[in-house]
Amino acid sequence: MANVSPTERSLDIIELLADHPEGLAVSEIARRLKLPKSIAHRLLSILTDRDFAIQDSASQHYRLAIRTASLGLRFFGNIGLNEVCQPILTRLAQRTGEFVRLCAAENGELLWIASAQGSSEGLRYDPTKEVGPTLYATANGRAWLSTLRETDALAQVRRKGFILPRDYAGSSVTSEEQLSKELKHIKERGYAVSADESVIGITAFAAPVPDREGGPALGCVSVAGPSVRMSQSRGREIIPDLLAAAKELGEIWPIPRFKRLLQSP
Repeated sequence: MANVSPTERSLDIIELLADHPEGLAVSEIARRLKLPKSIAHRLLSILTDRDFAIQDSASQHYRLAIRTASLGLRFFGNIGLNEVCQPILTRLAQRTGEFVRLCAAENGELLWIASAQGSSEGLRYDPTKEVGPTLYATANGRAWLSTLRETDALAQVRRKGFILPRDYAGSSVTSEEQLSKELKHIKERGYAVSADESVIGITAFAAPVPDREGGPALGCVSVAGPSVRMSQSRGREIIPDLLAAAKELGEIWPIPRFKRLLQSP
């Protein structure tokens, strides 16, 4: 622990509290992050002073402040993400009647950044707010990996290993050999499928959002819903709309434009 900086520990606290909107006691934060309670309290005091966290006066629990979330929204607004991407997701959700999500690739991982719900009644898929999909165990993850060179794709998975998050039901891929074969199939057909893996009873189809400059996919867009509705024939109906949305997202993806703005004198 001596080699971990206070900045890293502060970021650990922010990530932990992001998964607990109801807040956590300082003792629980210290326990989960294996920190002395005095250090956890000191870092929480700094976050509170800067309005990144709030301590509830009744429970004394700490939770993230709205300011923290607003920074991400401000970033998305500045790069034009919501303005250009959300209409495409909404249209895909309306056409399919299912849940649509968009994730972006950053530093070898995928992060959820936008979504649209197409089903207003009956069985609906309303996923939890996890940070992003596990690469080898989800349609989105495998779709993105398929756009990398095989050696790079395997290296990305090796970073964390074939270890499932606690809330995942399972994975159809459990080895590098299986993953290599699956990525080749995905590359050939242009999309990935996941059935009853991260969540029992849920099937997802995902397509990579192509990079205009020919690099690895910028992210992935997916359509997911109850497996009872997402049969093979239903998939054949959804795939053309999914691939069209992925292509459209790649053509107007705002992040490359934002990078050019950062590089301007």
